[in-house]
Amino acid sequence: MAKEYTFEKGDFTDKYDNIITGRYVVVADVDGYIYKSRECDLGFDVPFKDHIKCMIEANAGAHYYANGPYTSRFSHTKALIDLKKLKINRRDNNSRACRNAYLCLGYISGGKLWHIDTGLCNNKEKDVWSAFLCDFGLGEPKEVTFKELSEFNTDKFTNARYFETEVDIGMCTKDEDVVKCVYRFLSEGMEILGEITATMTKPAGMVFERDNGLPKARFVRFMSLVPRTGKAEDDNADGTYLDAMMEELTIDSKPWTDEHLDYVWSAQASNIKNLQISNLGDSPAGENIDIISLIHNNQLS
Repeated sequence: MAKEYTFEKGDFTDKYDNIITGRYVVVADVDGYIYKSRECDLGFDVPFKDHIKCMIEANAGAHYYANGPYTSRFSHTKALIDLKKLKINRRDNNSRACRNAYLCLGYISGGKLWHIDTGLCNNKEKDVWSAFLCDFGLGEPKEVTFKELSEFNTDKFTNARYFETEVDIGMCTKDEDVVKCVYRFLSEGMEILGEITATMTKPAGMVFERDNGLPKARFVRFMSLVPRTGKAEDDNADGTYLDAMMEELTIDSKPWTDEHLDYVWSAQASNIKNLQISNLGDSPAGENIDIISLIHNNQLS
């Protein structure tokens, strides 16, 4: 959740508080769709008001989130992005870059430093796809600077066909919380053209709670096109669009299917033309594939 662009939570209507799936409205004409709201490991559904509602980012543009279970069972997630399948316009009618695109993995944890966003972004003045890491307090990685991460991009790897990213929390010890992120540009034949690693450490408990010594986290995935300014008033019907896909989504090397998803929702559904999340959409492309096609043609207030 890269930033929060939203109304005050107290302004949200309570009309949809008790729904489990289906369309919701939080305020005015800002709506979305709940695909799933359930604690799968515990075996019960969760009303909108008890989890998803507090996560809604009403003015962050059209987007979705898919959250896995909060558990110590999983320690690794991975995704593949076909760069040729990305279509984007992040510029307004005056050709100014007014939005940033994110295709990300991450986690939600139980510590003070409770989440990261990591993956692929398009957030420069020049339209280029770059590695992305929002550390939310974890600090600069051991191996690379944030500047070097930003420069790991399609300008440098002009022949790249794919981008692969992964998050690994399996290196945690009893004394340290360890988060490792990996980024790769791949050729048409899946050869590695370039790879960088970003590892961050904190004292145990700062990031993760433990279950029998293992870190607990809720892995997440999302795709979004958000206002660059972070201001609600700049979330406009500006004609910006994003067509994107994340494929080969895995969790601990297994397909990250809807079986391993607890909370899945979209925001600004009126600006989303197509959204397929695992097997939860109307016409799923695959059990571990997410697809979004959005265009900001509807002004929401």
